[in-house]
Amino acid sequence: MTLESYRNFVAIVECGSILAASKKLLIAQPSLSNQLKNMEQTYGARLINRGSRSIELTEAGRIFYNKAREICRIEDSIRMSISCQQAGYREQLKISIPAGNSIHYIHRLFEKFVKKHPDINYDVYEIASDFVVPNVLNGITEIGLIRASIPQYGSLASYPYEKDDIVAVIPKQHPLAQSKEPLEITDFTGYSLAIPFDILNIIYTVFGQNAVSPNVSIITSINETAIEWARSFQTVALIPYSEADEKKTEDMILRPIANDGMFVMSVFLLRKDRELSNAGKMFLQENGIDFDKLEC
Repeated sequence: MTLESYRNFVAIVECGSILAASKKLLIAQPSLSNQLKNMEQTYGARLINRGSRSIELTEAGRIFYNKAREICRIEDSIRMSISCQQAGYREQLKISIPAGNSIHYIHRLFEKFVKKHPDINYDVYEIASDFVVPNVLNGITEIGLIRASIPQYGSLASYPYEKDDIVAVIPKQHPLAQSKEPLEITDFTGYSLAIPFDILNIIYTVFGQNAVSPNVSIITSINETAIEWARSFQTVALIPYSEADEKKTEDMILRPIANDGMFVMSVFLLRKDRELSNAGKMFLQENGIDFDKLEC
C-alpha cells in the first residue's frame, strides 16, 4: 500500500462517491475503482458498499478510513515540521482542541502566545473530544484539550483549565422560558432536548440521578447546531456555555440549572512518559498552568 492509496481512499469517502473523487483527484474513475478493489483484496475485507449514487462504509471501512486519515495527517505533519525547520521557525506546537468550540479556544489560548512567540508554528487538530485522547496517546499531538468528563488513563496526565456551566437555551415562546428561577432537572420532563455530543454522558448521568429520562431529540457536534435546532424547532438546547455563545443566543432565553453536576471541565492532557517540547511547556505555563506541578 502506498500513501497515495490511503489519500485516494479518504478522498472517495469524503467526496461521497468514486466519480466525485475521480474528478477531484483528476484520476480516471476505472483506475480509482481498481485501486479500491486492490485495497479490499490486500486487507481481505469489503471496505465500501457501492450504491448507484453514493457509497456506504462497512465496519471495516470505517476502521480503515480513520486509520488512513491518521496516516495522511501524520505525513502532512512531517512535511510541515520539515518545512518549518527550513523556513527558520524554532519549534512547532502540536495540539488537539475540541472542534465544537475551536474559535473560543483559539482566542483564549493563542492570542497572547502567538504575539509573544512569533517564531513558533502550529499544528492544530480540531476534532471531537473522543478523538483527542488517542491523538495524545499515539503521539500525534503532544497536548490535547478536551471539554468533557476527565478521562482516567494511567499514561496520561491531566490538568483542569476552565469550568463551564451547562445551561438551558430556550426559545422565547417555549413554556420553560416563562420561569424566572433556575430550572430543576424535573422541569425538563417531557420536553425535547438538543444536546452536543461532548456532554451527552453528563446529561444522562445527572438526569438519571433525578429519575428523569431525557427526551433527546437531536445530538449535535457543536453548541451552535444545538442552539439553532432549539430556535427552529421550539426545543430546548442544553449546552456548556462560554463567551463564544453570547452572540449566538441573543434572541433566546438562558436559564441556569439548579444542579451541581451540570458543568463541564476543559482539561489539558499529555503523556506522562514523554518530554514536552519547549514550546509545549511555555504554552501551558503562559496559559496559567504550573507545568512543574502537573501530575507525574
